[in-house]
Amino acid sequence: MTTASATSTGPSVSYAGPGPWEQRVHVEHVWGTQVLIDVRGAALPAGIDDLLSDAVDFLHRVDSWFSTYRADSPITMHRNGLLDIARAPTVVQEVLDTCRGIRRLTDGAFDPWAVPGGVDPSGYVKGWAAGRVADRLVAAGVANVSVDASGDIACRGRQSPDEPWAIGITNPYDTRQVVAVVHLLDEAVATSGLYERGLHVTDPRTGSSSVHYDSATVVGPDAGLADALATAALIAGPSAASWFAGLPGWSAYLIKDGVASMLGPAFSRS
Repeated sequence: MTTASATSTGPSVSYAGPGPWEQRVHVEHVWGTQVLIDVRGAALPAGIDDLLSDAVDFLHRVDSWFSTYRADSPITMHRNGLLDIARAPTVVQEVLDTCRGIRRLTDGAFDPWAVPGGVDPSGYVKGWAAGRVADRLVAAGVANVSVDASGDIACRGRQSPDEPWAIGITNPYDTRQVVAVVHLLDEAVATSGLYERGLHVTDPRTGSSSVHYDSATVVGPDAGLADALATAALIAGPSAASWFAGLPGWSAYLIKDGVASMLGPAFSRS
């Protein structure tokens, strides 16, 4: 996915902004990937540098809680039998409780416990962290925010005075092309597909690396749930439509063999 707006390749860049707005973009390398934070407004808060520093600090705290590559993270310690989950930080327990709910919702197509080495909630955490950062910035007075955690994107407010955030969905067969654009206000979007990392998705129910869709995009108010559902839908195929019946306002854009199918309101307004 791509944000239909200016981005930065450096750590922190200021722009004149869209129209009369100011804009600040920060790129943070964390979790083995990069997170792009884009804040905009008629006037950004005077302490915007401190607010971005707080957001970056939170991203690294997420890494310290959930990284399976760090020996000292609660998740790694739990995976190694060194920490009972009841003694883990509250935030870790809350995330795992949410993951249990998503496992039930998806009939096991999303299951962080069905991975080698023990539980790994990273299929939820990346989107969840993007949403948490966006909410922290809004609570601090930044009305217009986009947080792109390597394709899991949480948006708040607008990208310009008269426009919602415009997010392009990549063509899974030609990543130079965008096949659709979704317009978001206080929502999130996540896409899962094999076009960037190859066969990296495993069906937790069978252990198979085969998937049904070539690309699955999910739009809704919760970035963590969007992240998890996109990967689960990629695996589950048409049966995933039943999940959305209990999620009013959620949407999906699903591509298989060159044909797109859509459900929910997000793409009717694109």
